[in-house]
Amino acid sequence: MEHNITLKERENLVVSGVEHIYSFNDKKVEVKTSAGAMVIEGENLDMGKLSIDENIISVTGTINSIVYTKPKQPQENFFKKVFK
Repeated sequence: MEHNITLKERENLVVSGVEHIYSFNDKKVEVKTSAGAMVIEGENLDMGKLSIDENIISVTGTINSIVYTKPKQPQENFFKKVFK
């Protein structure tokens, strides 16, 4: 699945390749894309378009940051480290 980001004037964001929307409010959007987890932060964010069939979301508002997050690695058990 192809993943693209289009940002116009820091106010109109279109993201393709969206697989899952974890959360959405007026300050933060958390989604899973085909390129990894993404966090979009800003002010007065609103979801203008959501197309599950096309895997596209459109976000309007003031976009302050777009960050890809690393998947959390399972931590080794404390006792497993001690008794190696």
